[in-house]
Amino acid sequence: MDKTKRYQKAMNIKELLETSNLAGVMKKGLLLNELNNQIKSIFPSHFNGLYQIVNFDENSLNIDVISAVVRQGFLFRQQELLSLIQLQHPEITRLNFRINPQLSPK
Repeated sequence: MDKTKRYQKAMNIKELLETSNLAGVMKKGLLLNELNNQIKSIFPSHFNGLYQIVNFDENSLNIDVISAVVRQGFLFRQQELLSLIQLQHPEITRLNFRINPQLSPK
């Protein structure tokens, strides 16, 4: 009987983790990390370490960049970069760039 209660508690915790807001946040964090890795392989190497994908919604990616100069570089090549992203993620139709000086170059 004691083992049954213990097992039931474990199942309840598992269910809680799967359905809680924390689980949603964790899934989104993992997806953002995966997107950052995918985009890193798509974007030209001279952009590496100067940006980070920080959020997404149904049709856009929000990207933090290290400076205004880097943002201008991205804006200049925005259509080209969007086309590359759409090869793997056709639902993405917009890129939003925001300057974040706290982003440290990698």
